[in-house]
Amino acid sequence: MSEEKVTIKTLADAANVSHTTVSRALNDSPLVKQATKDKIKALAAKMNYTPNLNAKALVEKKSFIITIYFTDMSNGTSPSFMSSVIHQVKEQLPKGYEIAVDSFANLRRSHQSINLRFDGALVVSQSTSDDEYIDQLAQTGKPMVVLNRKIKRPDLYNYSSDDYSGTMVAVDYLLRMGHHKIAMITGRPDFESARLRLQAFDDGLKKHQVVIPAEWYLKGNYSLESGYQAMEDLLNSGNLPTCVFAANDDMAIGAIRACEDYGFKVPEDISFIGFDDNTYSKYYNPRITTIRKPTDKVTEYGISVLKELIDNVQPPQPTSISVKPSLVVRNSVKKID
Repeated sequence: MSEEKVTIKTLADAANVSHTTVSRALNDSPLVKQATKDKIKALAAKMNYTPNLNAKALVEKKSFIITIYFTDMSNGTSPSFMSSVIHQVKEQLPKGYEIAVDSFANLRRSHQSINLRFDGALVVSQSTSDDEYIDQLAQTGKPMVVLNRKIKRPDLYNYSSDDYSGTMVAVDYLLRMGHHKIAMITGRPDFESARLRLQAFDDGLKKHQVVIPAEWYLKGNYSLESGYQAMEDLLNSGNLPTCVFAANDDMAIGAIRACEDYGFKVPEDISFIGFDDNTYSKYYNPRITTIRKPTDKVTEYGISVLKELIDNVQPPQPTSISVKPSLVVRNSVKKID
């Protein structure tokens, strides 16, 4: 039996009931006695029965697809952040569902309209340029949740990370560690996370009356390469800080590699702090002190509400929740006496 596809008819023959009874039992129909349901479900598990989703989709008028939309997958969205979100969604997907991944930038470049063949959408928004597509999705009436960026839409469910407060925590920590000569590698300027992290960095320094030279603001775009290039430019300038705040861990890793290539030791010569707490930050040498972005919690909120919307279980009124990041202390920041 394990070599053949087990169908509803196979189960019906094995249970000596009609295929209609099997279908009803597997869908918890009240027309089937509980004892019969239990028997058929146990038999389905034993025979490794898997439903035909195409047929199920036709019957229920569903696609069994959840689409994840990023702002731009080719520029600015770090692979580590993207993979983290996708992994979290896969871990919490409703049974029988699959995911499709796309970006609004791709739709814009190819002049495509939104493909509505999905049951629900998670929008991982990073820029206000997404707003036109968020509005289009909202007008369709399909279940959707906006993640990552705080938006001004009281009619939508919105869960984000408080990047401003996370950066303030980073600046306060560096100052407590004795660093007052701090450079920053910024993120992609049109991304809201980059804007908030830069604003909080400035506000944190001003709060403690710390002034840094303009050349210590280094342009990055959240990629490893941009972190390396920014740090290379800084090292060649000859005017070095004691510490660098990189607006994400990928750029921190790239910048640390540039230091290694130029013969500088981290953190002995230059300290580093990142943002996100990506998969690699705790395995890199040195292990990177960083601000942990609560991507798991934000995604958990989003997929939980999206499940309810898809199942027509009305959750509470649309809410906007911003989750605070936390400091993760490792080995990349030296204390200055």
